[in-house]
Amino acid sequence: MTTATEGVRVVDASRHMAGAMVGMLFADNGADVIKLEAPTGDPTRAHDGFLVWNRGKRSLVLDLKDPDCRPDFERLIAGADVFVSDWRPDVSQTLHADHPTLDRINQRIVSVVITGFGEHGPLSDLPGYEHIVAARTGRMASINGFRDGPIFTPVPIASYGAAMLGVQGVLAALHHRETTGRGQRVHASLLQALASYDMVSGYGHRSHEPDASGRIFGVMPLAFMTAATKDGRFIQMCSRQPHLFRNWLRVLDLEHLLDEPDLVNMPDLLPAGQLERVRALLADAMKQRTADEWLDIFIREDVGGDPFLSAQEYLRHPQAIENQRTAEVTSPDVGPTLQIGPLVVMSETPSVIGRGEPGLGSHTAEVLAELSDPPPAPRPTTPGQTPPAGPLAGITVLELGYFFAAPYGMTLLREYGARVIKVEPPAGDPSRKNTATDYDKSSVGKESIVADLKTPEGLRLVHELAATADVFLHNFRPGVTERLGIGYEQLHEINPRLVYVYGGAFGSKGPWARRPGFHSSPNAIAGAGIIEAGEENLPINRTYADPAGALACATATLLGLAGRARTGRGQYVETTMLSSMGYAVSQWSIQYPAQSDAGPLPDRGQHGFHALHRLYPTSDGWLFLQASTEDQWNRLQKLLNVTELSDVRFETPTTRADNDGALAALIGDHLFTMGADHWEQICLRAGVPAVRADGIDHGQFLLEHEHSRAIGIAVDATLADGTEFVRSTGGCTFANVPRMLGAPEPLGNSTQKILRELGYDDATIVDLESRGITAAIGHGLDG
Repeated sequence: MTTATEGVRVVDASRHMAGAMVGMLFADNGADVIKLEAPTGDPTRAHDGFLVWNRGKRSLVLDLKDPDCRPDFERLIAGADVFVSDWRPDVSQTLHADHPTLDRINQRIVSVVITGFGEHGPLSDLPGYEHIVAARTGRMASINGFRDGPIFTPVPIASYGAAMLGVQGVLAALHHRETTGRGQRVHASLLQALASYDMVSGYGHRSHEPDASGRIFGVMPLAFMTAATKDGRFIQMCSRQPHLFRNWLRVLDLEHLLDEPDLVNMPDLLPAGQLERVRALLADAMKQRTADEWLDIFIREDVGGDPFLSAQEYLRHPQAIENQRTAEVTSPDVGPTLQIGPLVVMSETPSVIGRGEPGLGSHTAEVLAELSDPPPAPRPTTPGQTPPAGPLAGITVLELGYFFAAPYGMTLLREYGARVIKVEPPAGDPSRKNTATDYDKSSVGKESIVADLKTPEGLRLVHELAATADVFLHNFRPGVTERLGIGYEQLHEINPRLVYVYGGAFGSKGPWARRPGFHSSPNAIAGAGIIEAGEENLPINRTYADPAGALACATATLLGLAGRARTGRGQYVETTMLSSMGYAVSQWSIQYPAQSDAGPLPDRGQHGFHALHRLYPTSDGWLFLQASTEDQWNRLQKLLNVTELSDVRFETPTTRADNDGALAALIGDHLFTMGADHWEQICLRAGVPAVRADGIDHGQFLLEHEHSRAIGIAVDATLADGTEFVRSTGGCTFANVPRMLGAPEPLGNSTQKILRELGYDDATIVDLESRGITAAIGHGLDG
């Protein structure tokens, strides 16, 4: 059996989740992944997440600070295709593991570096930890919680996102290497990943404030309500589409609301003064039945709404099992485990999850014996020309995706150089309702063509485009594409080399395969709603499954293309928002017999995991403190100079955990004596990771902060009518090729151009438009 990354050797020198997950995805898909560790080992070995992120790898111990180990390291690099690290540039240079050095040893190597804030800009020297990034960029200050002030964000979505960007960058660079013969350096940061999660900030998006006419965008408070039920449980609603919302109103006996002239456009737009009235009616109606009663009705009547599960409950759910999203892996440390399974299901080059995580150095002798001897002499770097296009130049994607979860993934591929043709119905992608302009982040850079697939001519047009495309992507519910004439078998017959990608919500199999799914549902089902809520709190709505799914769609597409490069055949590729969220909560998505708990949860006040990893109020704001190592704890003790911190209760990690409340109180009392900015300055100067957590709104940071501009997250953009604005972008970057940012297009802007490319004459083009087959009608929401 052939696998997608078979024959690729990866050296994984990373120490945290993001880099480790890059190696994990390659190991799951057939690569030989060598985990390069210092003699002290990976610092995450004590955590359950390590068992997941490092499965299938081999551990090699080399001390890169020891000159005697240098020949072995050079032999290792000489035979590698990929090098993964999460070191800062100065550390890479000190260890002689920066890309110029690696390139002199092996000009075909692709090195991917993952940082926190990026490699330059005013904040690049800040500690690159997940929660430091979330705090300093205003993310903690910009989400809902059960109290005022910044809310701790436990789920490491930035690390998951950076891992996806890293895998995409490596696969794109390996694809590019087939043309150039040269590797290159790829960079991804946790901050770039957070920019990918930003769906709503920026020019043109309908806000939740009343517009000039007094109407308000009611989608989140209505269609995505977290609804209490009669038995005290909660259901996460996800009835975004008009027919789903109407179905929900009908089963609540509230369908008559849509007959009121002011409410006809619910849930999109309604008078601001009506929002609370409607919301209260919905909430009261949901309390009339139990959660199980409602869920039975919703399944029968096609209403979007789902239960809150824990991460471990999701692992046992039929929807996960029947879609091959779990894996039984034997760990040499803890024995049999149940873990989150493959991110991607592929028909021709399936993932294979085998052995568990390696013991420290358990493969050192084996790996060293495989290396060529003697080490090769370093070669001078040969300067090359910078290609005019990105690493995916020549790849054409045909996208029939709606909203964000699948389409934004193709936006990333466009940034990497692919051509993306977005086929839309005459009314357009329904996500266009979210904006009052032609700008939509999930469509930027794509060529928009209108085709009514319910007509023979529209279907023929899509078939003609599919005949020469490399990738076809959709996120319709199972059965829809077959009815439309664009199912896998139908398009495979037209183009056997087509990589056919289904980026669904729940998957093509299982009891919920045909259920409607939007961004809030997978967060609830995969466990994020419980994890984010904190101990003993009610579950909470989080809305990052759409971007998480989009990141996985881009990764899945590139894995599908990598598989095609090995087999010469196209294939069916499937990923889901549920599996994406399972990866984001992978630290919690693992079970084994001797497990002491199901992973850490924030405290009830949503401050953090423990006293040395939490938010603290100061005299004028909030500080986030993360003293993760004994050295950082010792520095903090010295900095605060509080006698009680030397107490025997806080002497070891175990005793500190046993007395966590007392430790938090002592630290909190002292931090409250001065302001957040002051504490940030003196803590960082002392080597203690701590940053202000309430200095800026997250959307404002991404679009306006000088650091976002410096590292290319905030970029200038222009609408077709000449309107200039700033948008955010979150793809990885390549050292040898430019980013292809593109521009937003109005609905159907490229229809005539693409029809002419297909050989249609002017008379036919006019006829198709006059009959409504290629006419851009729009969604009908003015302004």
